This record gives sequence, structure tokens and C-alpha cells, in this order.
Amino acid sequence: MDIGEVLRLPRFRLVYIGMAVSLLGDASLLLVPGILAKRLTGSDGAAGLTLFFFTLPLCVSPFFGYLIDRTDRRRLLVVTCLLSGVALLPLVAVTGPETFWLVYPVSSAMGCSYAVIFAALGGLLKGMLPERLLGQANGALHTTRQGLRLVGPLLGVAIHASSGIAVLVLFDVITFLVAAAVFAALPAPAPGPAPAPGPVSVPGPAGGPSRPARASRPARSPHASRSSRSSRPARVPPARPAREEFWAGVRHVAADPPLRRAAAASCLMFTLAGATESLIFAVIEHGLGRSPEFTALTSVAMGAGAIAGGLWGPTMMARRGELSVIGAGIVLYGVAVICWVVPADTVVLAAMAVAGAGLTMEGVARATLVQRRSPGRLVGRVSTAFESMAGFTQLFSLLAGAALVSLVDYRLLLVLVGLSVCCAGGHALRGRARTATR
Repeated sequence: MDIGEVLRLPRFRLVYIGMAVSLLGDASLLLVPGILAKRLTGSDGAAGLTLFFFTLPLCVSPFFGYLIDRTDRRRLLVVTCLLSGVALLPLVAVTGPETFWLVYPVSSAMGCSYAVIFAALGGLLKGMLPERLLGQANGALHTTRQGLRLVGPLLGVAIHASSGIAVLVLFDVITFLVAAAVFAALPAPAPGPAPAPGPVSVPGPAGGPSRPARASRPARSPHASRSSRSSRPARVPPARPAREEFWAGVRHVAADPPLRRAAAASCLMFTLAGATESLIFAVIEHGLGRSPEFTALTSVAMGAGAIAGGLWGPTMMARRGELSVIGAGIVLYGVAVICWVVPADTVVLAAMAVAGAGLTMEGVARATLVQRRSPGRLVGRVSTAFESMAGFTQLFSLLAGAALVSLVDYRLLLVLVGLSVCCAGGHALRGRARTATR
């Protein structure tokens, strides 16, 4: 499936450009808070906490989803980009050990921006594109996202090293202002007509086409007069309590079998994958005998694989369905983690590329499955429900991995993590197989 088809649509091109520019701002600042904390305090723990604070907003993602589904997503993207630019300004005041703590609220603000922009884009695309183009759109967005994660941090570090933090902050603020202007140029959504009785579209099996459903007709009394029917006031459905609306995304995931299976497989993968953030340093130091700077090459290899996965994912979804791609991506990541035990540079770098491809395939397919099996009014809350579950499990595994790597041989941990991740992928693949036999 050629993602060029969706890129030829003018409205999607605006969305794509706005997303790319805003993510360039995020990515160029991704490493700088940690570098500042390390340089000003000399503490690895202080630097590592920047990742913790960046991930922390994912734990309150349901609040973002509630906001996304109750506002104009186009305006929300504009406001989020403007607030993101303002939130970066405290970094200019980080000049010594007494002010380094400012990097933590900035990291959290970056995490909020990251979560809101991608969830809002998911809902925006749901109402903008036909269902057959959702996979292409998600493939294009995730491929660019991974590419910018390769280029952006290097660009940010280069600007910071050559011109200082103030120039870098100015650059990032400009990127968010440009992104806000691009999102503002999107045409406002036209108010849709009231739903008429008749066939409605119901999501089919995961990866399959939608099927029409019969609309139920109200029983009509033969004794009711036409005048009495016309004079009867329309019944207004009672408003749901705010608490029920807040958790509507989680309930929708729990009630939909393909989404529930995808959530279980993805959460198990993220629970285990967080531990690899610490294990990869053990691989580089003890397995390869390299310095920590070798992580730059592993990051490039993972990013290259991620770009390939983003381009390949839509084609696989068109042939096999979203659950199959989610399962295959998770299995690829699990196999790659096991291969990290091989003490050879080429094997580890190749495995990192496979890991990047697997993670991106899973992300593209999961985003498409959420859009296809969720009503437009719930896409934001369903998307952030996934992000919240992944955020909680990833924070736990980050801490667990940091503790276990000093107590257990890293090679044993890698094998256990890889096999468990493969089991998570098998759970998603079994769901696809069961759907196909019905």
C-alpha cells in the first residue's frame, strides 16, 4: 500500500506538516534536559529522572482523552502547540545547580504535549479520512515520527553545544508557532446532519471490512393519530455523569474483544520492554566491550528499522489485518531482544533495527485499530486509555529493570524478557486466528 495516496490529499498534507514541525521541536529538545541535569549536578540519577518526568503525564492520559473528545480537535492542536512553546521558556533560567530542577517540569510539559498532539491527531484523522486510508495515514505519521527522533536530538544537541540553551529554546518555540499556524489553517469541521434511521456502519472483525447493521424501528401503534405524533416533544437522552464520560474510553476497550486483546498484548510488551532501557547499557558494556557512546549507533539502527516498519506496516494491515500486525511486531521485538545476548556488533545492531521495525509496526497497527473500532466521539479517550496503561506499566518496568540488572545476569534477563514478549505477540496473533475462523 503506497502512503503517497494519502499524502496527495491537501487536508492531510496540512496535518502531516503540522505534526512534523511540532515533533521536530519535541525531538530536538529530547536529550537536552538530561544533559543539563547531568552537567549541573554530575548525577546519573538526576539525568535519568528527566525520562521519568517525561513519561509521567502518560499516567493521566484519560484526562487528556476526555478533553480531546469534548473540544474542537483542530483548535486543541493550535492551543497545545502554543502552550508547548511557552512551557519551554523556563529552560533559559537553568544556569546552575540551584536552578537545574526546572528541567523536570519542562520534561513533564513535553510529555503532555507529546501525548495530547498524537491522541488529538488520531481523532482528527478518524473524521477526515475514509477508513481505507487510515493505515496509510498512520504509517506516514509514525515513519516521520521515527525519522525525526533520529535527526531531532542530534540537531538539538548541536545547537545547544554551539549556541547555548537560549538559542535552542528559541528554535523550538518557533517550530511550535509554525505548527500552530499550520493547524489553524485546517478548515473547520462542518456540522454533520442529524443521523437518519437506516443502515449504520458497524466495525467488522479486526482487519476486516465494516458491515451494515439494521437500524431498529420503533413500534408504531395503529391507533396513534398523526397529529398526536407530531405534537409529542422529542425525548432528550439524559446526560451521563462526568465520571462515566471520563472512563468511557477504558470501558470501550474492555467491551471490544479485538481492542481488549490488543491492549493486553501491548501492555505486557511495554511492561517488559521498559526493563531493556537498563539492559541495553549492560549489553554495550559487558557484551560488546564498548563505551556508553555506542548507544548513538544503536539508536540510529533502531530508528532505521522503525522507518522501514512504518512503511511496511500499512501493506501488511491491508493483507492480514491490524491484530496480525500488532502480534507480528511484538514477536519481532521479542526475537530482537533475545539476539542482544550475542556478543557481536553486527548482530546487536541488526537486532536493534528489527526491534525498531517491530515497535513501529505495533504502533501503526494499534493506532489504526483504535480509529477503526471506536466511534469518533470516543477516539481521543480510547487512544489515551492505551497510552495510560502503557505509561503505568512502562514506569514500573523502568524501575524494575534498573534494580534487576545489578542483581541478575543481563543475558538471562534478556532471554526471559524476549520469550515473554513473544508470548504477548502470540496472544494478539491468536486473537486474529480466532476471528478468521468465525
